[in-house]
Amino acid sequence: MDMDIILLTAIISTLFIVFIIAVYREFAVMENETYVFQKETGPRAGLVNFVGNLASNKSLTKEDKKLIYKAMHRNIADMESDGVYFDNSLKEIVQDQIEVLEQNEEKPLPKAKKITTK
Repeated sequence: MDMDIILLTAIISTLFIVFIIAVYREFAVMENETYVFQKETGPRAGLVNFVGNLASNKSLTKEDKKLIYKAMHRNIADMESDGVYFDNSLKEIVQDQIEVLEQNEEKPLPKAKKITTK
């Protein structure tokens, strides 16, 4: 019984020492080198950028947004038929966004004012 405790303590102590050495080496490297930002690539980064663009109104046309919100609504309905249920608040948010996009489409664009020079 005592031998088990001694072995476990030795293993944990060794791992702790290795962890401390690794942290020290990493900090030593960080002191000598400056941080260089590298843009993430890959499918995960693409999805994060797409959702960020959707939320911040970047690079998506009104038609694209409308299609996405309709697809979200359709997917929610499909998921509920499979047994996954959502709060009514989420459904209301999606419906409100669809209505806002439809209202924005119906409004005509304002005409540019004529500038006269004398």
